[in-house]
Amino acid sequence: MNTVIRATEELAPLIFPAIVWAGFFALGFIALAVVVLANRDVAHRNPRRGSSESAHH
Repeated sequence: MNTVIRATEELAPLIFPAIVWAGFFALGFIALAVVVLANRDVAHRNPRRGSSESAHH
């Protein structure tokens, strides 16, 4: 199994090490969380939203 992994790595090496990819995805996940939470605040301030809808959440 280890030989197969090494042979594959020689044919198609990674652009960045695995820890860098993990950092990219972590930053992307955090950015998406910020967007979702910011949009949630805007949705709660919507004047067209009825008072009965806010009771459900």
